[in-house]
Amino acid sequence: MPAEPLLRQLSRIYGQPLDSPASARQAVEAAPETLAAALVAEAAENDDVADDQAALAYCEARLAELADLTGQAAPAIRAACRARIARWATLG
Repeated sequence: MPAEPLLRQLSRIYGQPLDSPASARQAVEAAPETLAAALVAEAAENDDVADDQAALAYCEARLAELADLTGQAAPAIRAACRARIARWATLG
């Protein structure tokens, strides 16, 4: 996906204008949990996500799309997604 739509998505998620890949990487690296929360929320709202494995796959696919904009934060985002999704099991 071209960077422009992804920058708009990240701008909405972070609540600030992100007009370049560098500004997006800076925002994501400063607050990876924010992106993780948004990705898990997207997964929860997706009709194709029926269990934790599907949610993880959804988050991984979105991280792949956003790879050029996540910088060094991808492992932290991935870990935060896993932790949030693991909590689903405790909700019953």
